Amino acid sequence: MAKHRLPQDKAEVSGAITKNAGRFKDRKKPKGTRPVGDPYKNMIGSQIEYWEELKRDLPWLNSSHRQLLRVACVLTARLDDPECGIQAMQALSSILSKLGATPVDETRVNYDEGEEEDPADEFFGRPH
Repeated sequence: MAKHRLPQDKAEVSGAITKNAGRFKDRKKPKGTRPVGDPYKNMIGSQIEYWEELKRDLPWLNSSHRQLLRVACVLTARLDDPECGIQAMQALSSILSKLGATPVDETRVNYDEGEEEDPADEFFGRPH
């Protein structure tokens, strides 16, 4: 099975663009994307909490991820139910992987909110 194509924003966050510049040379970001925004109106309590948590923990998500994020929140809220089955857990695992939220993906993503400056920035012309 072919590897999933890495979204441009995630590639920037993870440093994949720097590592494999040629792979991303002609790639363009999707136009018209907006931030993830607020949870859907019919979501309830714990689903909304998981929405906010995932939105905070996965800063590369945008409006095109809303449906997957919604399903992830619904399934995550179901984990507290003793009747939650293996199929729901497998579906959640798959969706989290697609969102870049699994432990394997976490090691690939090096998101920096500008807390520390890299001393190499002055040599490589990166903006401060």
